[in-house]
Amino acid sequence: MLSRCVQGEGIKEVLFKKEDKSIKKLYAILYKALEDLDVLNRIYNIYLLKICKNKFLGIILLSVLVQRNQIDGGGKLRREIMKKEKAILQFYHHLKGLVSSISGSGSNVLKETKELTKYFVIYNDSKKSAEELKKWLVIEEDEDVKGLYKIRNDKVKRLIASRIYMKNKIRIIDKTSCLVVQAGNIKRGMVIVDICSSPGSKAICSLISLKKKGFLICIEKNKKRCYTLLVEILKNDDYIGPYTDEHFGEDTKFHLNQKNFFINFKDIYIYYIKHKNNELIIKIFNCNFLDLSYHHFEEFGQIDVVFVDPSCSSSGMPDFAYKENMRRVFPCARGEEKYRGGESCNDSCNDSCSESCSDSRNDSRNDSRNDSRNDSRSDSRNDSRNDSRNDDDVGTGGPVEAEVSGALIKPNSNDAAEWANVSNKKGTCKREIIDYNIYDDVSKGQIPRVPHTFVDKVKKLCEFQKNILNHALVNLKTAKTFIYSTCSFFEEENEQVIQNALRSNANFSLEKAGTDKFLFNNGQYEFSNKCVRTFPGRDSCRGIFIAKICRTG
Repeated sequence: MLSRCVQGEGIKEVLFKKEDKSIKKLYAILYKALEDLDVLNRIYNIYLLKICKNKFLGIILLSVLVQRNQIDGGGKLRREIMKKEKAILQFYHHLKGLVSSISGSGSNVLKETKELTKYFVIYNDSKKSAEELKKWLVIEEDEDVKGLYKIRNDKVKRLIASRIYMKNKIRIIDKTSCLVVQAGNIKRGMVIVDICSSPGSKAICSLISLKKKGFLICIEKNKKRCYTLLVEILKNDDYIGPYTDEHFGEDTKFHLNQKNFFINFKDIYIYYIKHKNNELIIKIFNCNFLDLSYHHFEEFGQIDVVFVDPSCSSSGMPDFAYKENMRRVFPCARGEEKYRGGESCNDSCNDSCSESCSDSRNDSRNDSRNDSRNDSRSDSRNDSRNDSRNDDDVGTGGPVEAEVSGALIKPNSNDAAEWANVSNKKGTCKREIIDYNIYDDVSKGQIPRVPHTFVDKVKKLCEFQKNILNHALVNLKTAKTFIYSTCSFFEEENEQVIQNALRSNANFSLEKAGTDKFLFNNGQYEFSNKCVRTFPGRDSCRGIFIAKICRTG
């Protein structure tokens, strides 16, 4: 499960793929491992590096130990860890103390980000449903977005258990998606284009704003995400579909399930959904937007608003801290330039993670059989890539300083010598495990710089974002307004992309993308104060960037 998270799968997605009655226990172990990943990585490098070549397995076992002070089961690896139990636990608590002492305001913002207020919209009769909910649940309407309700994070379970939610009348949504749509100032009957549309939050907000009349064109390249988009839209029983033809003949309608979508209609790439009053039409392209030209949009005539929300680093999302930790601890999560037999770096990384995952299962079986010969064979199967990664990982990790001093419980005997060697590799006995915490800047309402583990990824994303936005500006010739947004804090994915678009395309200018409350007045660009930026601690929502580009000629 940890290895799949490292490969880029969502944490909840990984958890719910695991059909296990102990899902809550697995949830706690995995989340704790990700929260403590930097500290556990340091402990792994000191205590387990020589006896457990599979870092995924080692980290999880350490996570179990520090949470429960024990590890269930038997086997050689478990026995070796328990021999060092006291030293490991003391070292863990020492490092955790250092985290608390030097993390500063950034750690508070990270905590606030994880405990954000939750928001939701109610389909149809929203006032009536809201009054019903208020009888047994504390909810209130948001002060910035009409029709958006907020609830404390710890009360969401009660909301989900409500009759109204069970009848698919409620859509949990982040406030930032509503702010993006709000920037478009959508009116009834408009024509809207939503690029990179899944999972559907902007589409759903747009449909509410269209008030049962107009056109919504959604574009989503990924097949699975397109399926999610269709599912989310059709949860509202005011909408009918999907259809495979724009004439909405009953013979072109099919029941939306995975078998139909991925097998029976796998070659379809355009889907249609309509409102039951027949005045609101949704057209969904399941294809790469860069493969579409202005000809694909001619039938719609004048386009009023285009939402451009390309893939980004997601640094404004609550789980970004986990992603950053994973990229720091596991090089295969960084997409480093490694090639084997003509494979791309992604193929290579996936192979690496897959082998580690496989080794994890093998190691676990070997431990349970208490067969030391199998353990040694399992260790020997780990290739040189693991060894080189471990060498690179020594001395890297999370927001703490590790030190060799009287205050620190030093590893015993051979471990102590190894710890001294590790420290001397860097020429110091005191060093920072992480050189920068973006949440220190975020807590001050400032734009953070890109962590070194994300520099290459952000460069690639930036080029992709420029291509998407420029393609939209060039090919959607009749569109008046373009709303560019990302859930990223980084300037490279936001202001730099906007600056490139304005320089590359004539007859466009920026207008205010929101109310003064959310406009960013501390930027270095002449247009910064026209762009929206939100910060979790200040705005009680995820981090978002919004720019409103308007055609002037």
